[in-house]
Amino acid sequence: MAVLLALCAGMTSCKDDDLASDDHYKIPDWLKGNAYEVMQNDGNHTIFLRAIDLSDYREIVAGKSILTVVAPSDAAFRQYLSEKGYSSIDDLDAQDHDYLNKLVGYHLMYYAFDWNKMVNFRPSEGDGASEGSLNVMAGYWYKHRTHASDPIETRMAVIGGGDPQQIKVYHNELYLPVLSNRLFETRGIDAAYNYNYFFPDTEWGTSTGAGTFNIANAKVEGGAIVTDNGYLYNVDHVVEPLNTIYNEMALNPNYSKFLSIYDRYATYQSVSDEVRSSLGYDAYLLSHGDLPNIAWEWPTQDWRMMSLLERQGYNVFAPSNTAIDEFFHNFWTAESGYSSVDDLDPLILQYFVKQSFGDVMDIVFPEEIKRGEIMTTYGTAIDIDPDQVTDRKLCANGVFYGMDHMEMPAIFSSVAGPAFKDTNFKWYLYALDASKTMLNLASKNSDFVTLIPSNEQLSNCDPEIQLSENSLSGNELLQWNDLDAVFSPMSSSALKNITDMHVAQNVKELKTTGTQVIPTNAAYNYWFVRDGRITTNALFNQQLSVGYTGDPFVNFSPILNDGHAWNNGSSYSYDARAIFEQAKGDGLGHYLAVGNDPNYEYYMFSQLLIKSGLVANDKLSTTIVPSESSRFILFAPTNEVLVQALADKAIPGASTLSVKNGQVSGTLSSTNKATLAAYLSQYFLSSEMNSFSDYPFPGSSCQGEFITLVNGEKLSIYDNGGALSIGYPGKTPVKVSAKYGYLPFAFSDGCLHFIDGIL
Repeated sequence: MAVLLALCAGMTSCKDDDLASDDHYKIPDWLKGNAYEVMQNDGNHTIFLRAIDLSDYREIVAGKSILTVVAPSDAAFRQYLSEKGYSSIDDLDAQDHDYLNKLVGYHLMYYAFDWNKMVNFRPSEGDGASEGSLNVMAGYWYKHRTHASDPIETRMAVIGGGDPQQIKVYHNELYLPVLSNRLFETRGIDAAYNYNYFFPDTEWGTSTGAGTFNIANAKVEGGAIVTDNGYLYNVDHVVEPLNTIYNEMALNPNYSKFLSIYDRYATYQSVSDEVRSSLGYDAYLLSHGDLPNIAWEWPTQDWRMMSLLERQGYNVFAPSNTAIDEFFHNFWTAESGYSSVDDLDPLILQYFVKQSFGDVMDIVFPEEIKRGEIMTTYGTAIDIDPDQVTDRKLCANGVFYGMDHMEMPAIFSSVAGPAFKDTNFKWYLYALDASKTMLNLASKNSDFVTLIPSNEQLSNCDPEIQLSENSLSGNELLQWNDLDAVFSPMSSSALKNITDMHVAQNVKELKTTGTQVIPTNAAYNYWFVRDGRITTNALFNQQLSVGYTGDPFVNFSPILNDGHAWNNGSSYSYDARAIFEQAKGDGLGHYLAVGNDPNYEYYMFSQLLIKSGLVANDKLSTTIVPSESSRFILFAPTNEVLVQALADKAIPGASTLSVKNGQVSGTLSSTNKATLAAYLSQYFLSSEMNSFSDYPFPGSSCQGEFITLVNGEKLSIYDNGGALSIGYPGKTPVKVSAKYGYLPFAFSDGCLHFIDGIL
């Protein structure tokens, strides 16, 4: 109507008398004028009107800009001024005009919000929202843009390298929270408790048939008043402008240490072209790299994206200086190599800060925290008691929970903890981070055992690994490249190969007596533990090499957390010179194909394979290994067993073969060749014909019936808990040799067990 009146007033043919007598253009009785005039007429907003007059917003409130006005009564303003130590609104203006502007602007929302929109705003569907869509995430769009903002700052900063320069830091307009009963109902939590948790001095709720809401710390008195430029709501408190979470902490010296750590990651991002054009010069937003941008008033810089702007907010669970000091002294020791918080590695600090942020962009309430629903950005539980939180604040861009005591963060108390705790394990910390393994290790949904290699063990690798420490580009692990004679950055997949070899899941500890086989997170790679010593299958396999006389096992020692276990398993150091690595090389198939030295323990079996034609070009036949992705399990009779079997003519197709001076001699006819090949094939179990995710050892899942390569016959693997044997139904099983403790020689393409008889 205001627009129509304005249009008609500009037309020479329109006359006031004509309009006054035409019911179509008559101003309705219920329209009381613009927001400024409405407040003038009711006589209860004289202080607020004076504040508007002193501010830059008189033309907006008294003009034709569409807005929603939150109007504190005179009583509310007198109380506010008294509490702040001002004698009058003019006194406030005289002392801090910028703040007066901000205060007034915070009571002026963009756009016209009727009661229904204050209760359940629908930025996407608008007034056309169906009954069904109105109930989807009702109340979630809880905050609205105001005309208030902090003034542009001037500060020194480094932009894009080079020397510090003077820049302008821009602040977007602040958002004002409107908390409705629909929001609390949707969340399934109590409205009064969760509202008063942040606003204890305000009564919750003014209800009409359309619902209940409070505007930040203010209760609405009466209903929505329609003005000819929007809506007006009378409230019982002055709404003090809410800070961003960043500014809230900056104003509280108790959080200076946390903010100092957070600011180590400060960067500056240019404002949008639209803002730059309106300012007439370049300006920047204070950002913080990969960390949540709690210094931003808006989660996005596009004012059109109302669905994000009206809903999303950050959640920060920040330890105070006291809590940080307490945590440091409880977790780190002088022996660990870190003497103070300032001395901590940047990656440690990043994890420490980042675990203080919630993982959702919707604000969270104390009752939801109590229900255990809220996680950190790392997916670990927020383990706090909201009733013990020292400082709590609903902010313009989210929620701030400040604590004088903090439980040890899940990542630090997990089996990854030693990498954070000791500088001797710092390089491995970077491996865990770059391989994306860290968060998995923080889970409480599984038990873990981790081996934690030292910096020295990583540096002793072949090729050598080292940590590059660079304050500008960040630290990263490098590996020596012989081809280019330089250190090159390691890929995340290469680092994951390392970390997977050092992690075992669904196991709680390493045994100090007896034998234990532990599958690692690297498929078909194992730790073998025997009487308090440990090795890997890759090192264990060295015993197959001619002339090997060493001991593949090394000592290990538990790493404790202040004398206690970690919250999801156990961690250990181990005494090997270099790190444990996955089995690599040409694989077991190649070993068998080139086993021409009588000193190999599998020599006789290899010779029979060659004689039978199951070896070609130093590889096993495709009959046994049909593709590169194939795996096999081999139960090979020992040399002694095969020598006797050949002498007894007990091997089908091998009657013309004999052993002289430790060598297999003789030739085979094509028929005997085929017969021998078929016979030897039964000792192999192929992944092409069987499903197995493990190799056999006592306690392994790899037991029961398996299809052989011979006419689909089924061979059984028996596990009595301490020993293995194999056999066909109705026949006496053949025992697996105990010489190597029933531990498999496990390679990338298959595994080998020796047996004490023939099938």
